[in-house]
Amino acid sequence: KEDFTAEQYEHIHQMFGLTNDALTHMNVMFVKSRDVLDANASFNIENEINNYRNQLKTQNISDVNDHRYTYASGTMYMDIISECEKLGDYVVNVVEARLGTRQREA
Repeated sequence: KEDFTAEQYEHIHQMFGLTNDALTHMNVMFVKSRDVLDANASFNIENEINNYRNQLKTQNISDVNDHRYTYASGTMYMDIISECEKLGDYVVNVVEARLGTRQREA
């Protein structure tokens, strides 16, 4: 019986857009020759996803504390955001496997 706020829905849609970009780029990598592939775009999208997730996590804590929505709603919301971030991680794993490389940890 919980519902998200309009702002939460907007953030979810933005995260879906980022994950869609990651998946689209991953699929493009399967139709091109391996020697012309560049994984930097995938890594950049993954960084955007991670940064956005961190931003939303911080905002979610603040919003729950300010009673903008319930703890239950905030938990479900962050579960969706976290699953999108995991999907971004999986995309990077596929891209790395396709290229036979591994991204260096910063």
